[in-house]
Amino acid sequence: VLTMAGTSPAVLATLPQDISNVFAGIHGSKLSGRVGLATGINVAQLALKHRQNKNQRQRIIAFVGSPVADSEETLVQLAKKLKKNNVAVDIISFGEHEQNGAKLHKLIETVNSHDNSHLVTVPADAGPLSDTLLSSQIVLDGDDDQAGPSGSSGPASRFQFGVDPN
Repeated sequence: VLTMAGTSPAVLATLPQDISNVFAGIHGSKLSGRVGLATGINVAQLALKHRQNKNQRQRIIAFVGSPVADSEETLVQLAKKLKKNNVAVDIISFGEHEQNGAKLHKLIETVNSHDNSHLVTVPADAGPLSDTLLSSQIVLDGDDDQAGPSGSSGPASRFQFGVDPN
């Protein structure tokens, strides 16, 4: 969990074994300042580079609800670097569609390799964000409608978000 706004990006929780650390990181996030999408994604890639389990796929999921100040050229350079390092990027855009649409589309178009990156645009009248995400390719992960967020199958995949609530 990483925040991209404020004076600089801040890593609130790394890839934990315990999901409560993720929730604690989200709860402790502060919303302020301007969004530095390129810097935030660079920091996220650095965190992925130093992850414990090197066998997992590298994927960055960014929620963008503010204007993106980075230029399209900066985002394209970043996308080329991510593609070279085999990092997938999923972006959920739920605000500022007119201002961010072209930049985010170009970023995803450049980083996409074998349909591993997605852009989900959530309109203002779409209802809860979770409903849109649950029906998107980010959560469905390919053609398997029963797959969990990490493409997992088996007993845990029949539960929402692939996690058994018990």
